[in-house]
Amino acid sequence: MNATQNRGSDSSGRDQHSFATRRTIFCDLSRTQGELAEAIQNAGWQLHSTNDIDHASSVLYKDTFEVGVIVLESQQTAALDEIEALLNTHPMNWIAVVEQSMINDERVAGLISDHCFDYYTLPCDTAQLVGTLGHAYGMSILRPRPAISSLIADQESQMVGNSQAMMNLYTIVKKSARVDAPVMITGETGTGKELVGRALHSQSPRNTGPFVTVSCATIPGNLIGEELFGSREKGPGRIEQAVGGSLFLDSVTDLPAEQQMLLLRFMQTGQVERLNSSQPIPVDVRIITASSNSIDEAVKSGQFREDLFYRLNILHIEMPALRDRIGDVDSLAQYFFEKFITETPGTRIKGFSQQAKIAMHQHHWPGNVRELLNRVRQSIVMCESTLIQPADLGLGSQQSGDSESDTPTNLDEVRAKAEGEFIRNALERNYNNVTETASQLGVSRVTLYRLMKKYGVNIAGSGRRASR
Repeated sequence: MNATQNRGSDSSGRDQHSFATRRTIFCDLSRTQGELAEAIQNAGWQLHSTNDIDHASSVLYKDTFEVGVIVLESQQTAALDEIEALLNTHPMNWIAVVEQSMINDERVAGLISDHCFDYYTLPCDTAQLVGTLGHAYGMSILRPRPAISSLIADQESQMVGNSQAMMNLYTIVKKSARVDAPVMITGETGTGKELVGRALHSQSPRNTGPFVTVSCATIPGNLIGEELFGSREKGPGRIEQAVGGSLFLDSVTDLPAEQQMLLLRFMQTGQVERLNSSQPIPVDVRIITASSNSIDEAVKSGQFREDLFYRLNILHIEMPALRDRIGDVDSLAQYFFEKFITETPGTRIKGFSQQAKIAMHQHHWPGNVRELLNRVRQSIVMCESTLIQPADLGLGSQQSGDSESDTPTNLDEVRAKAEGEFIRNALERNYNNVTETASQLGVSRVTLYRLMKKYGVNIAGSGRRASR
């Protein structure tokens, strides 16, 4: 990546398009570039200046900037972990300004390549840099950086991700929420089925009514009938409590045969009869069910009634496993990090090391998002340095499921794995659009194709059309 001429802006940095007041954070770790900060301000930018990494991070947690300038000098190479954590934790269109000699440092070059929109070497042409800053801002407005996409907040987790699998899920949930019909959600344990159930409810016309949950696997079989349908002695059950809203039945295949029959009768008539009572009670409620087991096998074996299955499975949502949307791991881990870091006041932890990211991408995630949440929470407690390491996450090469031959044995192999994963993730974020990905990475399409070939990144068989 080479220093650029101004693109999409005039030399003053004033874009050809009309934007709102442009703001940037100017992180001058060298403490020597006051004239450069002044030139940016004189070009019409609203500038927030800082000379400290921790202060910059604090500002970025509280405020949002589309672009940033970070000035480094050779004495700061010892603090590259903290600088990388800053750029990784707060992704945006960064422009780096560095001493010429630093470009020969592989670590610095990799940091700029991975995290920056462009770079300049000192001494630099301030007019050109300001022009590039305007172009970076314009590109950010036209193509905002991927944000954490969520369906519904929960005390323990949140649906997060920008992978194609999650984009498809968001679309299905939005469509299904409009229709007042039963929904069945299937998928592995820990994929977030209840969160999708809550999202269906919150986006539906029933969102002002209650959302009542019942775990069919945790209530003893001799009690679940009364729990669901109520009784003459104890009053209404969970179905009646959900009137006007939604009833979420988790692990529905664990319902005993008698309760399956009663649930089927309710689905057919819209009326509930409390136990030990013959008085039918009309109930208006939407039924949402979930199962981690193969419900098809439960139906074939006779464990689950086929007629009830067809009543419940009007709309079907299949939850993707985390290993099938591995490109979301970074944003999920970062979301959980920001959520749980507040539990450890005064901590020096800044984020995840590159080795931790590699370990997370190599792990198979049998426990899915719930496992990732637990491991991130654990790592914040266990970490004794500024960056979380694989051991803090409980992820070593053996735990990640890698064979000995697949484990990197030197820095070149580690870097190759990291670069390959980075390119895969970038393509995933851009839905395999090579042109968009190349632009985002700051390389030509030819270079990107060369790197894809080098690292074995193949999108031809992904099942999604790759824009060239």
